[in-house]
Amino acid sequence: MSSTVILFGDLMSQPTRAVIWFMMLNKIPHEFRLISIGNLEQRSKEFEKINPFKKLPVIQYENQTIFESHTILRWLSQQFKLPQYYDFNDLNNRCKVDMYLDWHHLGLRKATAGYFFQKFILPKFGKSESEDMVKDAELNIPRAFKEIESIFLANGKNDYLIGENVTIADFSCYCEINQLEVLNYDFTPYPILSNWMERMKQFEGFKESHKIIHKIASQPKL
Repeated sequence: MSSTVILFGDLMSQPTRAVIWFMMLNKIPHEFRLISIGNLEQRSKEFEKINPFKKLPVIQYENQTIFESHTILRWLSQQFKLPQYYDFNDLNNRCKVDMYLDWHHLGLRKATAGYFFQKFILPKFGKSESEDMVKDAELNIPRAFKEIESIFLANGKNDYLIGENVTIADFSCYCEINQLEVLNYDFTPYPILSNWMERMKQFEGFKESHKIIHKIASQPKL
């Protein structure tokens, strides 16, 4: 396998955006290979040989194949000696990052990804949204945002989720939330969260990694 990181993904995938943004920011040599979610290419027999779970993203490097975006981000931090984002030698710092990453799946992603899927993806395939799932997401997204503001951003005392320095947790979190801009989600009730999002946008690689989602967000709403 290549000594360049090969990333299999789709920029419509939130975890894919987090991984490619992190690599762009840190100038990690990589090759992007599109696996189209819209065409269900991640479910193909060919891709199943790369990731038996049939999910994105996946990276390959030399003799390694790695999936699950948080594992990929941890691996990239260690492999390319980037301890400022995830320090394997600092147990306390690492656990703070891991606390967010473990909370992320049910604490944030279940609601935001579910809402995006119901309101944006299903209509693209001519299917109707589930009212119950939408209501559940509409209840849990504000809860998640308030927890991010009060717990991880410490009511504005922290510039980033873990403290004063950005970590892999911030990239994962931002990419999950950012997709809601496509749906014209109102972030005004969350000023601390909004300020953090503005800080995240200043990092190199942001525009390139989010070009697809921003193109969709800029299109006139029906």
